[in-house]
Amino acid sequence: MEFEIKEWASTEKVGNAYSFIHHGKFHGVLETKVGAYRGNHVHPFDQYTLLLKGKASNYIYVDGERVEERLEFGKVAVVPAGVPHILVPEEEIFTFEWWDGDFIADECEGIFDDLTEDRVGPLD
Repeated sequence: MEFEIKEWASTEKVGNAYSFIHHGKFHGVLETKVGAYRGNHVHPFDQYTLLLKGKASNYIYVDGERVEERLEFGKVAVVPAGVPHILVPEEEIFTFEWWDGDFIADECEGIFDDLTEDRVGPLD
C-alpha cells in the first residue's frame, strides 16, 4: 500500500506537517511548537486527534460554552463536525489527525482570541 505524502500546513514557527488521503479521508501528521496553535476553525466533518508526544489541550465551543479537553497519549480525541476548536500545546507535540472526509476549514473569529493572542498559527 502506498500513500502520496505531501507537506501540508508547515511553517517554521508553528511546525512541520504532512498529509495523505486514504479511502477518501484526509489524514495528517503534525508537529506543533510551544507558542503556536493549530485550528481556530470549524469543519463539516468529524475530526480525530491522537497525541503521539507532548502535552496539549483541545478547546471546543459547544452550546455557548468553551470546554477544555486535555489530550492524552494513546487516546483519540473527537471534535464533532460543526464544533469550533483550537489546539494549544504546553510543550512541543506530535499528533496524528484524520477527518471523516476532506480537510475543509472555516476560520472562527472572536471565540478563542485570548488563546491566539501572543501565539502564532498556521495562517500567520
